[in-house]
Amino acid sequence: MKVLIPYPEETVKIIQDIIGNEAIVVQSDRTVESMLSLGSDADIIATGRVPAEYIQSAKSLKMIHGFGAGIDKIDRGAVLERGDIIVCNSHVNAAEVAEYTIMLLLSLSKRIMICDSDMRKGNWRMAWGGPFPNIEIRNKTCLIVGLGNIGAEVAKRLRSFDVTIHAATRTGTSQQSELVDKVVRIDEVEESVKTADFVLLTLPLTVESKNLVDGQFISWMKRESLLVNISRGAIIDEGALYQVLKENRIGGAALDVWWDYPPIWGGSGQMPSEKYPFHELENVVLSPHRAAFSENIERDQIQFVAENILRFIRGEKPLNIVNMALGY
Repeated sequence: MKVLIPYPEETVKIIQDIIGNEAIVVQSDRTVESMLSLGSDADIIATGRVPAEYIQSAKSLKMIHGFGAGIDKIDRGAVLERGDIIVCNSHVNAAEVAEYTIMLLLSLSKRIMICDSDMRKGNWRMAWGGPFPNIEIRNKTCLIVGLGNIGAEVAKRLRSFDVTIHAATRTGTSQQSELVDKVVRIDEVEESVKTADFVLLTLPLTVESKNLVDGQFISWMKRESLLVNISRGAIIDEGALYQVLKENRIGGAALDVWWDYPPIWGGSGQMPSEKYPFHELENVVLSPHRAAFSENIERDQIQFVAENILRFIRGEKPLNIVNMALGY
């Protein structure tokens, strides 16, 4: 078999060392031209970004493996049209993303970014008796939208804060339901949003979840509610969120994911400040899509992907097979 890795040489070497002589591992750039030039005959490709042109042209392709949890940059239509390709993802980053989610909630609720910015200028306005007291986490209600691997890890950590935890899933059920106090269907989430003090988005981007958090959803939130998004930017209506934050109609938002990215990440390069100046608002914490970026995570992801590819090569059932019809 042939495995295509559109990543740096050191990543390719680690994967080749694990797979050994059971497959040929080749490297390419992340452009579709390079991928097709060097790997049009590949049986397996390991990357989180696979365009339709490659999927349609790589006739031997049997497996696509992402390094992270998100598979929204793998062309869903092309995979479903082929019908003979399995897609796998990795959840080894779930614990780290959960830690980061809690950090964003704390940073927002305790006004850490404002305090830091002010203190660097010698401004003590946020000291005791200042304009914005800390928001207490304890004895509040938190709604986790999406109770998969990351949502479950978030719920485990939230327990130590003495909060009531609600979750919303597509079906209104979850294998992780014991971690929360209540589970509701996403299409019946209105009452849960209205009672939540904190809304955490930990769900995958799918056809159903795109723009889930629109103007109506946000209108259900309490005036003091906080929103944290570590899933995908497109789950939130960008304009609607900016407007309510500008008008202080919710307490604030912490965002690690965005609607556009630099060209090197496959985006247009238009940053949020060019269209909606989130950076001018004091009730927002801005983060550059780094929730999963920890000291050991890259190594762990590469190892998991390589070992899972090896399962597939040996005829075993690989872990984390994604239902592309559902998008997760």
